[in-house]
Amino acid sequence: MRLTPFAALPAALLLVFPVAAQQQIPSVPHVHTPPSTAASERNVELPVTRVSLYKNGVGFFEHTGFVHGDAKVTIDFTSSQLNDVLQSLTAIDLNGGRISGAGYNSTTPLDQQLRSLSLGLGINTTLEQFLDSIRGARIEVHGAGASFTGRLLNIEAKDTSSDKSSTTTSTTFLSVVSDSGEVRIFPLTPALSVRVLDAPIHTDINRYLSLLDSTRNQGLRHLTLDDRGNGARELRVSYISEVPVWKSTYRILFTESPKAEAPTQTATLQGWSVIDNTTGVDWINVHLSLIAGAPQSFIQPLSQPVYSRRPEIPIATEAQLTPQTFDSGIEDKDMGSRNDRYSNGLTAMPVAPMSAPRAQSFGAGFGAGAAVRLGTGSAHGVMMGMSPTPPSYQQIAADSLSVKTNTSTFDDFFAYNIADPVTIRTNESALVPILQSKVAVDRVTLASYRNGAISQPLRALWLTNTTGLTLDRGSFSIVENGSFGGEGLLDPIHAGEKRLLSYAADQAVHISTENDKTTNHLTLIRGSKGVINIHRADQHEVTFVIHNSAADRRTVVTEVPVVAGWKLDSSLKPDETTATVYRFRTDVAPGETARLRVPAEHSGFTTYYLTRSDDNQLTFMLNSTDHNPEFEAALQPVIDARRRVADAEAAVNQTKSRLENLRNDEERQRANITALNSADKESRERFVKDLNHTEDQITAAQTELTTRTTALDAAKADLASRIENVNLDLHVSKN
Repeated sequence: MRLTPFAALPAALLLVFPVAAQQQIPSVPHVHTPPSTAASERNVELPVTRVSLYKNGVGFFEHTGFVHGDAKVTIDFTSSQLNDVLQSLTAIDLNGGRISGAGYNSTTPLDQQLRSLSLGLGINTTLEQFLDSIRGARIEVHGAGASFTGRLLNIEAKDTSSDKSSTTTSTTFLSVVSDSGEVRIFPLTPALSVRVLDAPIHTDINRYLSLLDSTRNQGLRHLTLDDRGNGARELRVSYISEVPVWKSTYRILFTESPKAEAPTQTATLQGWSVIDNTTGVDWINVHLSLIAGAPQSFIQPLSQPVYSRRPEIPIATEAQLTPQTFDSGIEDKDMGSRNDRYSNGLTAMPVAPMSAPRAQSFGAGFGAGAAVRLGTGSAHGVMMGMSPTPPSYQQIAADSLSVKTNTSTFDDFFAYNIADPVTIRTNESALVPILQSKVAVDRVTLASYRNGAISQPLRALWLTNTTGLTLDRGSFSIVENGSFGGEGLLDPIHAGEKRLLSYAADQAVHISTENDKTTNHLTLIRGSKGVINIHRADQHEVTFVIHNSAADRRTVVTEVPVVAGWKLDSSLKPDETTATVYRFRTDVAPGETARLRVPAEHSGFTTYYLTRSDDNQLTFMLNSTDHNPEFEAALQPVIDARRRVADAEAAVNQTKSRLENLRNDEERQRANITALNSADKESRERFVKDLNHTEDQITAAQTELTTRTTALDAAKADLASRIENVNLDLHVSKN
């Protein structure tokens, strides 16, 4: 089917921006040109000339070729690929041509297409549902007897049972009405056939079945570009598509023996990249770039038509009027107007396991992948043997590899640009060399201290990246004297950066700890206006005992964690400090033992408020400072004033209690007088005398309460004054 192209664009550049793929796809598609529909249109093929692979699993592909006059270029994609292409497609005619349009075969969702049919059938339908959808249609039924013609009236399921058995079965029956009015009922059995006689319904049935069949062919999409112009012109088409992630792996070859007086050695670093071409086209002499970085990418089904859900509004109908009555109007006049503690063990960064095999190994070869072809030369296999070789093995191996790679950076990415063209056939993989350079390395033994224990010492390289390139994340292997020395992993290393790389266990170095302890002492007492700060210092000290039982000198790098709030002793300087560890370097002669003492200190203080403290808290403060004489002398006036306040409060409470008892007696005596209203005069006078005496005592108690309350207020004022006058700045020396 020929697609109508888009309207002509005002420039020779067409950009289509939508998004990424839905499933695993054969990323780079086959490129072909359709048969010409006009004599003036020419067909061209645009081969893949440039491939850039990213670490997030997408690839950037560029096709380049020449067109003459008016030309059409069609590229086949899967539906999931087309989503990526619509996001990123760029077509450029470099010689004045005009990209007049781009089109592709669209696919309306099947359920949307089925709605246009009168049958009302879904994607998955049963025979009963199909027959029910054609009720009323003219049909011809063929069964055991003669055929019968009429209109389908109904489809009904009934339970039937046999005379010889009590088993009940469900049978579906068709009810058919002839033109003469005769009704026949037929059981729906495999022997019964039904033929639809109405031509429009028969057409809809064929259309329904065709739509179901068409879903098998929707995986292939044809994108066609129309390039209009005169003469020979260069055309470039580029897009992104999903690809396997490329991997980095390195070899570190030692080409010289270590020297005791020069711990830093020179090694040859070889870098390789594992690349998989799972696309649908060969990469023949393409310019390959390997880009480390993770640009944002996502999947959006742009190639699928999307229908917006619209609200359904019922048809408005006019209201029927009924007789009404109305009240008289009344004017309404009233109407109107929201600290980590540096614990015994120092929390450390993740380190190597406590025990390790002699050589760390990640196994797994690259399998029977394809050879990689660089430039126009022949393919070469690369193999590193493990058998004994002459002393010049490493140099020969280093000289035998020719690598032409340059790097570039943009935004937050860096790229390896392979200088020579690369050929990788479809569904093949290759090991492509990306760098070879001399690097400076120090051979060291690495141990990490965490949670009060020291890890298994590991053989490691303290590598300085002098290649001028950024080393991507990947695995590495050590080759020394023609033999395998171990394997490890490295994170990205930028040019000039220094990094430790462990690769094997060091069984000749033994490290233990002694004097691993934490102490605490008072350093400062400072107080003003009733606020006391008691400063203390926590000190942690550990000594590492390092024994070298090897026949050669060892440089041991000990890692101690950086803990927030803790500082190393000023006399101790680490050789390297990272965000998580301090690294200390210790040289240990053969058969010798060395010690590394690492003290650290953490300072903090506790705040006390004298206005809120009781006697128990004051006692605790004195005890926590070991009853410092100056501190105790400064607090003594406050303690004495608190005692006077306590005594005054006790006196006030005593008077209040006595006053309350007197008032209770007064109430009782008044009740007695009232009860003896009819008693003799002598008895009543005696109770009145007692009541008068009680009232005299109440008056005296109230006077005493006023006096004692005044004394309490004075004691509290004196306490507040003494708290306000406390002023301390006592520096306590360590014993």
